[in-house]
Amino acid sequence: MASEQIPQLNLLFIFIVGTILMRAAGCVVNDLLDVNFDKHVERTKNRLLVTGEITKVSALIFLVLLLLLSFILVLQLNIYAILLSVPALFFALCYPLTKRFFRLPQLILGIAFGFGILMSFAAVKNELNINAWLLFLANIFWALGYDSHYAIADLSDDQNIPIHSSVKTFQKFSPYLILFSYLGMYLALYSLAILNNFSMLSYFFLTLSLLIATKGLIGSRKLDPKINFKAFKNNNYVGFLFFLAFLVENLA
Repeated sequence: MASEQIPQLNLLFIFIVGTILMRAAGCVVNDLLDVNFDKHVERTKNRLLVTGEITKVSALIFLVLLLLLSFILVLQLNIYAILLSVPALFFALCYPLTKRFFRLPQLILGIAFGFGILMSFAAVKNELNINAWLLFLANIFWALGYDSHYAIADLSDDQNIPIHSSVKTFQKFSPYLILFSYLGMYLALYSLAILNNFSMLSYFFLTLSLLIATKGLIGSRKLDPKINFKAFKNNNYVGFLFFLAFLVENLA
């Protein structure tokens, strides 16, 4: 969307590898900070830091390596993108801590994940236009939605540990929060499509992704952990389909 075509290969490499590295770094920080909580949660009790198969020192060394490689990559970008990487790093590393005091930590997760969008527009256009902000907003709503599905799967365990989640905050009203989140996401995405005169094929892919998200919404109503975890995983398809919507538009 920033390039309005297939991006330059060097930028494509930087952002794909950089995304993988920073997602990994975020996971390491999360597991380090949550190690004493994870042992009480069925889904996470066998994580390697919990079982002791990996030491905290090894995890810290790995984290430093991931951050160092990410820093080398970001230095290949322009000054605007480099400056944006500072708050990006802050949100990525602080997200696990926000679960201790903020009742909607999924919002912080969405902001952390969304900084790659802002950095890509900065790297390509040297500015943040309306497309950048609409994608950023859509990403925040998306994270709030899919991670609330995820939080429902952990709710019974999370009730007994001192961390917050959107579902612990909204309880039986969580399906309405998920509905609101996906409405916000698709409002932003369809607004983006309208502003950029997307083709019918792009709308087709966007609508297919909406249908898959809607199926998850319907399943979330009973707060069933297995159904919601499946809905969470199905967001792989949701994301892939609106990726296709952007791809076919910029190949046209």
